[in-house]
Amino acid sequence: MIYAKESFNLQPASPATRDRFVATATDALLPAGEAHGAKPVGAWFCHEEWFSQIVHVTGFESLDAYASYREAAGADGELAKAHTELAGLAPERRCELLETLGPIPEATLDAAIEAASTKAADVYTFAILEVAPGRMDQFKAMLAAAGAGLPIVASWRDLSGNPDRVIDLWRGDVGRSGFEPSSPQVDAFFEPLREVAPGERMMRLHALPYSPLR
Repeated sequence: MIYAKESFNLQPASPATRDRFVATATDALLPAGEAHGAKPVGAWFCHEEWFSQIVHVTGFESLDAYASYREAAGADGELAKAHTELAGLAPERRCELLETLGPIPEATLDAAIEAASTKAADVYTFAILEVAPGRMDQFKAMLAAAGAGLPIVASWRDLSGNPDRVIDLWRGDVGRSGFEPSSPQVDAFFEPLREVAPGERMMRLHALPYSPLR
C-alpha cells in the first residue's frame, strides 16, 4: 500500500473551526472517500506547526488507486463537495505520499487499528527522523532489531521527495517526560541511533473522533 499524509492548517485556528472540520470529515469525506478506495488510518490534531493542525493518514492499494481517487475527487459530486468544504476551513494544506518501511510490516498497523477499537490510546507520536545519506540499510536493520519491543505501529518513508526521511508512528505519548540525566541504558540506545539518524523531531498527535487509530 501507499499512504497519503495530509496536513490541514485551519483558518481561523480555533476549536470551533476544528469542530466544523470534524463534522464535514465524518459526514461527507469519509463515506465518499471509502467508496472510492480510500482507507482511513489515522486522524489527529496537533499544535507543533500550527494550532489545531489536522493530520490525516489514508491508505491506498497502489499509486493507480490513489490516482483514481484523485479523479473521483473532481468527478463525484459528494466527494468534490467535501473537499471544497474542507478547503474553505483549511486553505493552507499539503499532501505527502509515503510507502511502508519494511521492518515494521503493514500487519502491525492493521493490528493496531483493530486494538484501538476496544482500547484507545488517544495520543500518538510522530518521530520524524533524518537518516544520514547512505545509511538507510543500517537504519532499517536497527529498526528490525528493536521494533518488536517498541510501541511503533507503522514506519514510512517518502515515496518522492526526501529519500532520507523516515516517519515512525508510535502508540502513546513519547518523549514528554521531564528532565533526567542520561544513563548507560539510554546512551546504549541513542548513540548508535544518532550515528545513522542524527536528526529527529517529534509531533504529539491527539486522536479525532473518527480516527481508526484512537
